[in-house]
This record gives sequence, structure tokens and C-alpha cells, in this order.
Amino acid sequence: MSEPSVDEILGPGGPFEIVERNIRGVPLPTFRNAPWHLRELFQGALEHAAETFYVYEDERYTFAEAWRTAERVMAGLHTLGVRPGDRVGIAMRNYPEWVMAFMGITSMGGIAVAMNAWWTGEEMVYGIDDSGLNTIFVDRERLEALSPYLDSKNLNVISVRTQHAAGRGVRSWESFIRSGNGVMHVPEIDPDDAATILYTSGSTSHPKGVVSSHRAIIHSLMGWEAAAAIARAEVGRRQRPPERQPCMILTVPLFHVTGLNGQLLPSFRNGRKVVGMFKWDAEKALALIERERVTHFSGVPTMAYELVNSPNYEQYDLSSLRSIGGGGAAMTPEHSSRIAKRTENQARASAAYAMTETNGLTASNAGVHLQAKPKSCGRPLRPLVSVRVVDTDGNELGTNETGEICIKGPMNFTGYWNRPADTAKTIVDGWIHTGDIGHIDEEGFIFITDREKDMIIRGGENIGCQEVEAVIYDHPKVTECAVFGLPDERLGEVVAAVVRAAPGAILTGGDIQSHVGDRLARFKVPTHIWVTRDELPRTASGKIFKKGIREEALGRLS
Repeated sequence: MSEPSVDEILGPGGPFEIVERNIRGVPLPTFRNAPWHLRELFQGALEHAAETFYVYEDERYTFAEAWRTAERVMAGLHTLGVRPGDRVGIAMRNYPEWVMAFMGITSMGGIAVAMNAWWTGEEMVYGIDDSGLNTIFVDRERLEALSPYLDSKNLNVISVRTQHAAGRGVRSWESFIRSGNGVMHVPEIDPDDAATILYTSGSTSHPKGVVSSHRAIIHSLMGWEAAAAIARAEVGRRQRPPERQPCMILTVPLFHVTGLNGQLLPSFRNGRKVVGMFKWDAEKALALIERERVTHFSGVPTMAYELVNSPNYEQYDLSSLRSIGGGGAAMTPEHSSRIAKRTENQARASAAYAMTETNGLTASNAGVHLQAKPKSCGRPLRPLVSVRVVDTDGNELGTNETGEICIKGPMNFTGYWNRPADTAKTIVDGWIHTGDIGHIDEEGFIFITDREKDMIIRGGENIGCQEVEAVIYDHPKVTECAVFGLPDERLGEVVAAVVRAAPGAILTGGDIQSHVGDRLARFKVPTHIWVTRDELPRTASGKIFKKGIREEALGRLS
């Protein structure tokens, strides 16, 4: 039997039959047979009910066990008074409870607020207040960070994996799971109802809540599947039946779109096993790949590079690996070349381009194309994604012309939570204005060459320069500052700052690092700091000349 053609894949009766639907006033391609909402996605995985779904350390959960616990989460939330449309937070490591809490929240029509587990207590309070949630799942570390604020908050706090479930409104996971009283009414969920809020940094002084619908998330997952089927059809390659249960190692936090949409949720489509890690460690990952017969590895490019660069790489049986890739940040040509050489004839190396706002689906560059064009993030993923480059007036540019990259498709987010002005600026006629500057070549490959947004991408984590600057300006001995990114071989970029001290003040870089570290997550603390007593250079319009300051800093480092 020959491989089906692209028309057969996407046409009537095909596995990825496309129909046009009007979504928020914009006609978009959608999959006719997509699950209606996330609850249907989770229940569909019960086709693999007895298969292992989630592995954490020595714990193992089947798809059936995960769904039963998710049902108890639904009942427990209903008992607490949570109703469809209410926001419910999750702030913890990639424990099994994270997964089951997420399943329960979204299955009852709640909106899961996936909070950055690296945030300080102050940042957590910002996320709680901004989203308006009154129920949150936390682990021991997040409970400790939040504890000083509990007396002033009317919160339901469910604590996971801690014996210290004391404090106002705090109860243990175990007691919460037992609290559901009777059978709850399972509400109807519309595909365009909000399902998640993921916080992302950008050009504002605080992270923005990215709201995504059930439809957008599900189309992100299926978009990757359809693109893979199209790629096979175009070269006449049939999909090999898996020799064993597919398995993905979860390398990044679940509050990150890569971890949630790229690694966890696709497993409900194909019965894939997911192996969670307490935290990233290349040696631990190698051992888990061997032990669990992991078939797919994906993380930020730094992780893939550290994995293949391990001095113990050859000591492990990694023959199960079929793909190894990275997303969330640019992969340097040196990294992609090293990964390809180390995994030659075994695992397919790949890189991807996407945003939280596109639910992890935009473009991919893999295999021979990655080696031929290592500086490209690939072509738009068919059949859902459209990409164009525009000038400052919004006019579409031609081949190899540089401008802002814009993305359209059913996987795009709905808007920023409680930020209509930011939403209107970012989404124009269904197109997301990314703030990334680049071009598309004659073969359709996307190249990102600059960034319009005042943002740093450190190891796959977005850091808004204005957010860090706002904290530095709070220091009593600071009169001016400029925060920007500097290149780093391992992390891609790191945070740097030039700070002007107040007249007569004694101020050191260590003072600034301590000040920022007390208020923001550790990854946002500047690595390089220069303290000056001179006024920072300015443009003709009076703005701080950050580009020139950055170029001077690069010269100092070199």
C-alpha cells in the first residue's frame, strides 16, 4: 500500500480533513475531526487505558489512573465552589499532581493558570492578583514562597508533597482529593472557551497572561501531526509502526508552552509515555533515556547541546531515540552541527520556532534542511500556519526583504488577560505581530535576524527588559539604568545592565544582583553589571540609547 497523498490526508474523509471556520471574525483552516475540547482529548486517551502514561522517579501512572484522579480533582474543585470560567493556579515542579490538576481544571471548564515555578513570592502574588484566581495548587517550595502573603489573601491552597500544610486556607492534596461529595454535573465546553493562561514576558514591566482556547491548543497538537504526515507523503515515505510505546522525556517546566503543548499534551493523542524530571540534568536525562527507552527528546537548544556533549554520552544505550531537537530559543549553527554529528544515522535533529502566543506551533527545520540552512528556523508548518513579513506600515514584503514576522492560524492565542490595548496591538486581522525581525527566502525558509521587542531569551525563558529595569529603579541608589541581552554560548543570551549610581552613593554590581534577586526569579538577575556615575547616552528623542550601550558592553567583554 502506498503512502496517501497530501490531498488524501487533508481532503474529505482524510485523517486531517480541513474545513474553514470563522474564528473571532477571521476565516481559518481547522481540522474537521479534532476533539471538541481538552476533556474529549483526555478521554480519547483511554483507548490506551492500561498503558503507562506518566513516570516520575519510581512512580508510574497509567492513562486510566490519571483520568480517575483528574475526575476527583474536578469533584474537589466543584466542592470548593469553582465553576466554569474560574481561574485555578498551578505552581509546582513537574510532579504527577501538576498533570492531574491540569486535566481536572480544564475538564470542568476552568481556566488553568500555569504559573512560573521560578517566581518569587512577590511575583506569585502578582500572578494571583492579575488572573483573579482564588484556588491554587502548590508544592512545598511554592508554599513557602507564598506563606508570608496568605493572611492577606482569601485563597484555597492545595499543597502537594509537603507535610507542612499549615496556614490560612491550606489543605493537603490527599484531603482535597477525598473532599469531592457525590456526582457533579459535567458542564458543556465550547471549543473557543478559554482553557489556559500562561504568563510570558515581553515589552511591559510585568509578565502578560496569554489566554488560549481549547481549540487553539488542540490544533497546535494536531498541527504537528499533520505536518509530519504531509512531509512523509511528499517524499513517499510510509510511517513505520512503532517497535515499542513512544516515549517523551519532559525536560522543561510544564508552565512553559514547550513542556505543556510540545511534550505533555501530544501524548494523549498517540498513547505516548511521558517521563518527568525533578529538574534538568544531562546525566540524569541520559540514564532515563536508557532506562525508559525514550524515543523523543525535545528541550531548549541548550539542553540538546548539553546532552550530546556529555563526556558519558557513549556509555549509555540510546538506541531508542528517534528524534532530538530544541525550541524556545534560536539554535546556533555550532549547536545544530554538533547534535547532528553525534546522532547521525540514529536520531533526527531538529529546531523549531514558535511562541507562547502560537501555542508552540509555527515552523520547523529538521534533518538535511537543518544542516543546509542551520541559521533558519524552518518553513511554516502546513496546513495550518501562515507566515508573512511586513514593513512598519503593515505592507507585506517580498522574498528576502527584512521586516516584522507575522503569524496566522487557528492555534493563535485569544488575547492577553485584561490587556485589551496590548491584544489589539499584537493581533491585527488575525495576524500575530511577533516583534521578531527577519525575512523569508525563495524556498520559504524563515530567518530571524533581530528582535523588535525589548526582550531577552535566556535558555528558552523570556525576560522583559522593562520588568528588570523597573525593579532596579526601585533601588534608592540608582538614578538610571538600561537592561539588555548579551550573547552566551550555553544559554543563548544572558541579562546585562548598565546602572548609573546616585551622586555620592556607593553602589556595586553585587548590590544590584541582591536587590533584583529578592524581587524577581533568579533567571532574571543580571549576570553582567556595569556601574557608572555618568549620564547614560541618549538618542535625539531623549530615550536611553540602549543599542549603543549594548555595543559598548560587547566591546568590553571581548
